[in-house]
Amino acid sequence: MDVPVIDIDRDPAAVGREIDETLRSVGFFQIVGHGVPAEIADGCWDTARAFFDLPLEAKKEIERSPGGLYGYFPMAVESLANSLDGMGPGDLKESINVGWPTPPAGPYADETEAALFAPNVWPSALPELRPVTEAYFREMQGLSHRLLSIFALGLGLDADYFADKTSRSPAALRVIDYPEQAAPPEDGQLRAGAHTDYGTLTILRQQLGRAGLQVHDAATDSWIDIPPVEGAYVINIGDLMARWTNDRWTSTLHRVIDPDAGSAVSARRQSMPFFFNADYSQVIECLPTCVGDGARYEPVLAGPHLAGKTRKAVA
Repeated sequence: MDVPVIDIDRDPAAVGREIDETLRSVGFFQIVGHGVPAEIADGCWDTARAFFDLPLEAKKEIERSPGGLYGYFPMAVESLANSLDGMGPGDLKESINVGWPTPPAGPYADETEAALFAPNVWPSALPELRPVTEAYFREMQGLSHRLLSIFALGLGLDADYFADKTSRSPAALRVIDYPEQAAPPEDGQLRAGAHTDYGTLTILRQQLGRAGLQVHDAATDSWIDIPPVEGAYVINIGDLMARWTNDRWTSTLHRVIDPDAGSAVSARRQSMPFFFNADYSQVIECLPTCVGDGARYEPVLAGPHLAGKTRKAVA
């Protein structure tokens, strides 16, 4: 399995062909040439780290409400393996989840869509978290649309094919802290259990010098490291994009392990994934260029699929 680093600052059609070849075998690659200003990314990263360093009571001021999607998620309240019915123990991480800075106007299809565009909550102890996070969120929205345009070209579609299908994407930014572990984990407990992403596209910033992200190579039934690359973002597709492409592209199983496997003490790690999805009421059905010998899946609505997976993962 090869997880390449692709420079996207060149002819979009050529980049699309390269991405198409990559995603036919593995749903992951890394990108450079993305144009995201380092000061915006670093501002969000560093201020989020300051949030995680706050006392627990200060962080719990913005703990997500019961059934809510945004705010602070304490340690081990989520098990990503459960999204695939893996029934794993709680993941060894804490996180902040953030939705749109300015949600699109209603009306919404139902209460579930309304919840996806619920207001964010911000800590009074760190007011600077809001502006830097919102700035980074907007950069990720722009990069997501750019990548989907390249994806469309790689699939033999018009560059703007996905634009009107993702204009109200229930996107979410998550900043994750994997604290140092002073004791061995429970049996089967990981920093993030094995899972596939649920939606269309994920953009991940990793911490340099802190490995741990692995993808599953089905051909050899082994796990492959994705080492952090300075200035690069890890890109992967989710289940809905695989379904949209009729499995021409692969939604790959992945996990985050303790980078010091076998030791009782592990180094702290941080990451920032951004999840970009199709519009809530978008029908996901086989793309016209991916029919091949016939569609493998019945059409589904993007939003309910996303919501169902999320409910399984969160305790």
